[in-house]
Amino acid sequence: MDISYKLLSSLSFQEAHELFNRGFEGYLLPMNLPFDTFISRFGNEGLSPSISIVAYDGVEPVGFVLQGIREVDGQKISWNGGTGIVPEYRGKKLGLSLMKEAEKVLLDSNVSIATLEALSENRPAISLYEKCGYKVVDDLLFLSADGILDGQLPNLDDYEILRIPATQSIGSDLFPAIVPWQTDASNTPKIGGEAVVITKNGDVQAACLIRKKYVFGNKTEGITLFQVTETGNDNALNTLLAYALEYDQPINRTTYNFLKGDGRSVSLLMKSGFEETPVSQVFMTKTF
Repeated sequence: MDISYKLLSSLSFQEAHELFNRGFEGYLLPMNLPFDTFISRFGNEGLSPSISIVAYDGVEPVGFVLQGIREVDGQKISWNGGTGIVPEYRGKKLGLSLMKEAEKVLLDSNVSIATLEALSENRPAISLYEKCGYKVVDDLLFLSADGILDGQLPNLDDYEILRIPATQSIGSDLFPAIVPWQTDASNTPKIGGEAVVITKNGDVQAACLIRKKYVFGNKTEGITLFQVTETGNDNALNTLLAYALEYDQPINRTTYNFLKGDGRSVSLLMKSGFEETPVSQVFMTKTF
């Protein structure tokens, strides 16, 4: 092999799209994205061709690492939005050198913390990332619940429910900065994100970040839950989730890359009728 590395911007979007789909052939969760969906990922998820890496064997692109960077409180945080190698080049230790080249770009960009997600079942990928200095910091769950979970929403009593566009929570202390990339408040506004907050006497008791699927004038079709923050008040958290996730409506509810944390929020969700799906991931970070 005659391996060299260039930025993804060295390829046309059509070439990058073809490489992406070939790079995920045969994986545990193979991805074969339509061209428009692939292109939209760069804008919607903050990925950049100018910091993403492509491995070439001669003139043939054979692998890639997609990357994005965002800045939070003066700190640059990166995300690996996909590492792929075309089938005939797997097992040749190309993944390790690809990650090292990608890291050089992050260091040149003054990134402080690098983040990524990997399927829990994909032990080879997790092992590769650990060799690169990444550590598993939490499990990510994809829970699901269909139908009416509670025919009567709990009384609010002294609580108040506030709903704001997710974008208005950016820069606040409602949600942490180091979270799975696609669940961050700066990403969810692009897909209709909403922050729902429960307060008592003006003090925040809990908050969650969601996305609702609905057409104006019609009932909600589904809700995705990305994040929950809470202060240890189970009653407040249960009340928040019941209202934010519309437990009294016959809809589909899911969590996406949901941090397990200490398990409190997950336990409450499962007591309310959520179940685990076969898919789970790990959240990994590396500090430079």
